[in-house]
Amino acid sequence: MGGEECIELRNSLTKDRQLALISFSSSRKRASIVVKQQGKEGADDEVRIYTKGAPDMLFDCTSNVLLADGTTVSFDDTTEMPSALLKAGESSATGTYRELYERTVHTFATQAYRTILMSYRDMSMDEFNQTKADNNDFESEKDRESLEVNLTAYGIFGLQDPLRDTIKGSIAQCKTAGITTIMCTGDNIDTAKAISINAGIVT
Repeated sequence: MGGEECIELRNSLTKDRQLALISFSSSRKRASIVVKQQGKEGADDEVRIYTKGAPDMLFDCTSNVLLADGTTVSFDDTTEMPSALLKAGESSATGTYRELYERTVHTFATQAYRTILMSYRDMSMDEFNQTKADNNDFESEKDRESLEVNLTAYGIFGLQDPLRDTIKGSIAQCKTAGITTIMCTGDNIDTAKAISINAGIVT
């Protein structure tokens, strides 16, 4: 099976199982899809909501975190910080899983990576139908947001769009000509700073 056929198959399965869709918007900085899980009919986790988006927009909606061994713990539970996330002067540190995720975001952002938090929530079909009935059949985006609560985080992706080779030189030319370059972005502030330093917009 080729790549295009795999994508078509994936899309057809998603359409067959899709129960609701909350599209991405620049104000919400997140998107969700609700799917019926195969082989879970009648189970407490028959329905799964997948939510992805800007971590700062989702942390307050997150209650749990999925660990590498498959178990889930509270987002407020304490853990040891890995060495890669230690701050200057720290030889060791502990903190909540939320802090671990926040440190991860900061580490990515200072390297000019955009971050996306991946999360999910499971519920029974009865709970889904009740939530739908209690929220105007998900008629508006605000109604659909009732699904984006008590999420379980399972990872963060760092994405980077490398600057074109000519950007730094072009901005230097603008400075020489007395033109001030301003960058407008919806990125995390640390990501924005790192990008503007790499581009030569700020020092």
